[in-house]
Amino acid sequence: MTSRQLRQLFGRDTPLVVRTGADSEERNLPRMVGVTAEAAATWINVLPSTLSALVQLYEQVQFSVELAAYENLHVAEVVPGIWELDNRLAPLVLQIRGDRVDLTATDGGPQCARFHDPHHGLHERPARVDDWQIATVTEWIRHHHRALAAVRSDLGHPFGLKLHYSARFGLSPQNLRGTVPDSGTWHGGDHPSTVETNIVSSTTEPIPTGPTLLDVSIAREDHATLTTFIHRLREAGTREVFLRSGVLSHLAINLREAGITVRSAHG
Repeated sequence: MTSRQLRQLFGRDTPLVVRTGADSEERNLPRMVGVTAEAAATWINVLPSTLSALVQLYEQVQFSVELAAYENLHVAEVVPGIWELDNRLAPLVLQIRGDRVDLTATDGGPQCARFHDPHHGLHERPARVDDWQIATVTEWIRHHHRALAAVRSDLGHPFGLKLHYSARFGLSPQNLRGTVPDSGTWHGGDHPSTVETNIVSSTTEPIPTGPTLLDVSIAREDHATLTTFIHRLREAGTREVFLRSGVLSHLAINLREAGITVRSAHG
């Protein structure tokens, strides 16, 4: 890959995004956002041989979606801005079964969401999921119902899909996830207000016993901290946690794989 090839494809001064993929499911795949053709080409050429690269035109992400696709159910968790490795944003949840759409949202108003632009880099500002964004996600799922069913059939099991929305390209799939919660997770459950929980707001504080509400944020690049934190939860005998940040988040995926039951903090 050369910078000349990228300039011919995308233009001389166009900022680019480079994402990586692998044949097997991997955590925290490296990426570059808003870079020049020269920087992208240099970075691609030193990637490990086990990774492939996807180059995209840079577009500012307005909202993000984590989608779980089951046989007769599609569930989307939607947050404003960029959904990083994990954050404290409480997602809006859409459940679509045929013609029926169920919506679960918090009443807290705008949240401090993360955005990125080439001039200011990563920054935060108050934002919320708007009605048009809900309609866009619902229409996308219904329009791609057959394609989603085909992917599920090829895989042989339910799957997860990350999507980003930009004004220029609309909703665009970014990567597949092989792990999603059991479909029964979405049938409801105990809300933390009716369950005695202990709140953990830092990855370094002592782990209490019993059901725990995790209110933590872990940087995308700090996978070692996430791994250590989950190990501490298991060592403390934690069997059940509640998350404000959604049961399709990266944190939720890793907790489930560690054998810990994950529930939504919003019922």
